[in-house]
Amino acid sequence: MQHSKLAKPLSSRELTAREALTQRNTTQAAIERVILNRDLRSLTEIERVQYNFALCRSLGLNPLTNPIDYLVNEGKMTPYINANGVSGLRAIHGISTKITNRTTDAQHLHYVTAVAVDANGRSEESTAIVALTDKYGKQLLGQRRADKMMAAETKAKRRATLSLVGIPWADGGTILSSRTYDPPHDVLPLEDEF
Repeated sequence: MQHSKLAKPLSSRELTAREALTQRNTTQAAIERVILNRDLRSLTEIERVQYNFALCRSLGLNPLTNPIDYLVNEGKMTPYINANGVSGLRAIHGISTKITNRTTDAQHLHYVTAVAVDANGRSEESTAIVALTDKYGKQLLGQRRADKMMAAETKAKRRATLSLVGIPWADGGTILSSRTYDPPHDVLPLEDEF
């Protein structure tokens, strides 16, 4: 009669390594790594989608409207709430914005100040500054100048809105659009996970 060999129990080190591997691709693990590292680059694409859905859910935004892009700044990738997301936050929180000041100085810096006010009367003020010159220091004219001036208005309103709802994410860096695709259902977080 042959005796079958029983599998040797896993050591605590092997068990920890196995658990780490199986838990790596979960929404919870993705969120933990983002919080610890403050950087989305360490996430796989699937984890980034999971994190994006969880972040949208926590803010009350519809992830199908693609409200979050990614900002690469100083070697780190962080979430960037784009125009769709900011509009959604304004609607959710009953926020209105108003430009209160526009100034251009002698060095061709354009300053725009905006105030955001929520439904409860709380307000936040923010200033955006853009250079109205090209990379050689030559003054911009026509449409290029107008585009920069409008960008300053948008930036001031965006910053005031995000500040009012308590989201301190910075501007600047290179914005990468989040890719929209149809991930398998098993990689998306469940409604009751958060």
